[in-house]
Amino acid sequence: MKQALALFIFFQATLLSLAQQEDYYQEDYFRFRNHVYDTNIHSLQLHRVGDPMSRPIVELNNVKKMLHFSFDDFRDNVIDYQYRFIHCDSDWNASELLSSDYINGFEDDYIEDYEFSYNTRQPYIHYSLDFPQSDMMPTLSGNYLLKVYPDGEPGNVIITARFMISEEKVAITAQARQASAPTKMEQWQEVDFTINTKTLYVANPSQNLKVVVKQNNREDNKISGIKPRSIDGNKLIYDYEDRNLFRGGNEFRYFDMQNLKYQSNQVRRIDIFSQLNKVILYPDKRRTFSPYVFYEDINGERLIRTTEYENTSIEADYAEVHFLLPMDAPVVTGGIHIMGELTQWEFNKSSRMTYNYNKKAYEATLYLKQGYYNYLYAFLEDGQEQANVRLIENSFSETQNEYTIFVYYRKPGTYQDQLIGVETFTSN
Repeated sequence: MKQALALFIFFQATLLSLAQQEDYYQEDYFRFRNHVYDTNIHSLQLHRVGDPMSRPIVELNNVKKMLHFSFDDFRDNVIDYQYRFIHCDSDWNASELLSSDYINGFEDDYIEDYEFSYNTRQPYIHYSLDFPQSDMMPTLSGNYLLKVYPDGEPGNVIITARFMISEEKVAITAQARQASAPTKMEQWQEVDFTINTKTLYVANPSQNLKVVVKQNNREDNKISGIKPRSIDGNKLIYDYEDRNLFRGGNEFRYFDMQNLKYQSNQVRRIDIFSQLNKVILYPDKRRTFSPYVFYEDINGERLIRTTEYENTSIEADYAEVHFLLPMDAPVVTGGIHIMGELTQWEFNKSSRMTYNYNKKAYEATLYLKQGYYNYLYAFLEDGQEQANVRLIENSFSETQNEYTIFVYYRKPGTYQDQLIGVETFTSN
């Protein structure tokens, strides 16, 4: 009887786990992160105006600094899209604030700027928005989610995208270097930092401050909840050997398709005579046992651009990009994913590769706008959220990575996580 009951509980738990995974892969499953819910939408971008490689962070009440949001819609007709902001806590959950608590002006507005593509094989409409605007101005710092939907249909979400508004109330000094622990020195990097609270009075830093450390723009391996190891006056010191470690990973792979008339050294063939442009990359090699080789990358980001024409927004074309990763046999406890900004740093059906038994290789196709792209291959074990890059790419403490430290402060008795400090730096 006990054995039967145990089996019943096991199967129920398994079914629940599978149902949750299936929910995550559903396109209409609402996410508090960068995500596209409509298959007609492509090339989502959100960055500071004039700096396409920047993080979407602006300072509170700095009207001279704005964010640029854009996307392409493959529909033939123009849609009246609306947008609104959702204030979030430090964990990217909706905060308990009302929109009137954090927005001065309208609750939502329209995306009014759009252009039709010109001389592209793939027709699209390019929508863009610069914000915040004076008639819809955030009044609090913190995490925000930009939500886009057709006119009058707030439940029909097509895009969610994260951005942040900061207040520079603390000073952060930090470095990322080879791990101190002897057993971690070859593959791990240690992030040590100090937060100077300056004139900000924080009665209980361990409780009222929250620190989040991210490597490149990855969400799956972020570190949060670190408490200061020691306090020296206004200085909070986070200097550990074990709580602030990241695998160094490897330099990102790359390919360049800014010009579809010429092949870069990572592109095996370009087919512009088929119905859709096709870019076939050279087969990638596993780097599991390869030595470290340094070269400049953009830490998993992408730069959407065409060198063939002047206006990338509407003259850059799309292409099917084919990836091939030879492996003698498939992994059976999870999936191989393409990781980077080209897949929104997500692990889903689009990023997951398929094993081809005839070719003895994993393969995938992504439909991408012209540009320069970085990527890695990551193994995601079934039921896990953090990807394993080392399985395919190896890991080195010498790898150059970009790190960002976010410092949040919740004043006792309030419901707001203020973003009071941000610092971005690279490993030595």
